[in-house]
Amino acid sequence: MTTGTREAVSDADRELLRRSVRDLLTLRWPADRAVEQAGSADAIAAVWRDMARQGLAALGSDQAQVGIRETILVFEELGRAACPAPLLGAVAANIALAGQQSNTARALLEDLHVGQARIALALGGFDGDAAAGRAELHGDALSGKVAFVEGAQSATHYLIFTETGAAVVAADAPGSTAQPTPGLAVPPFCELTFDGTPATRFEVPPSTLKDVALIARLACAGRALGAAQRAFDMAVEHAKVRKQFGQLIGQFQAVQHKLANCLINLDGARLTIETAAEARDAANPDWKTFAASALAFASPALREASIQTHRALGAIGYAEEHEAPRHFRRVHADLARFGGVTRARAELADYLLGPA
Repeated sequence: MTTGTREAVSDADRELLRRSVRDLLTLRWPADRAVEQAGSADAIAAVWRDMARQGLAALGSDQAQVGIRETILVFEELGRAACPAPLLGAVAANIALAGQQSNTARALLEDLHVGQARIALALGGFDGDAAAGRAELHGDALSGKVAFVEGAQSATHYLIFTETGAAVVAADAPGSTAQPTPGLAVPPFCELTFDGTPATRFEVPPSTLKDVALIARLACAGRALGAAQRAFDMAVEHAKVRKQFGQLIGQFQAVQHKLANCLINLDGARLTIETAAEARDAANPDWKTFAASALAFASPALREASIQTHRALGAIGYAEEHEAPRHFRRVHADLARFGGVTRARAELADYLLGPA
């Protein structure tokens, strides 16, 4: 896995990337159709092919050119658009399988980069949540149960992290079942069960799997940031036009203070997440501590911002036909994953005080 230093991407180039992704999602994943399309595997496959044509399916494969900071920027835009494109599995596969020499790995990555393959990631024992389950390889057969898998409904392949490496399973392979587990996430996460399922084994060092798992945590925090920012922007616009007691609600100090605090939380979360990503891109040996710090701060900050903007929007925040509730759900679903803020704080405690 390449973690060496690289030439920094300029702010102008980064803004061009943001605009390009936003324009694509505005066209292909408009807000008024996002709820309907989120339940359609065909719609997700179509937007993924469009993203692949922009080169986004290859994120993570050449980190000397496009780093984790740019990858997280794309996740922000996915959160803003409430788009469940399978980017998390793609980034994980691009990093974890980058050094593999087999024809199988190359063929899978080629299909991924043109949008034909859609990969759902299961971290298993690297997830950080005790309920995430585990799977084990016995020869070329995979057995076990893993939970909290996003994008399984529209996936062509599953990428499963095991104690001894990684396994790739075709979504329609015999002996595998996917059971949706409805919750805050839309589409819902799935629980995957494998019973002697044919799988392709890849030898991937545990250190690489741990790095990928931490990058996944940062990516989901970035996606939550995008969702929280979009909800905040809507709340600000709502405060400019909604009247109560004959006044615009934006003129009430209580509303102003809540929105000001939201802005502080959003800016702080963005700064910490970007700093952690930059540290990873610069091969800073302490980047994992930066990441834990970012997650420890961003999780409560973004949750609080989401709750306050939800309140500022009033009844709109509860109307499922409006886009506001889906952003609320995304923020909380992404930040509760992987052991959440409790795990991040424990990692910081280990760094500062030593392992318990």
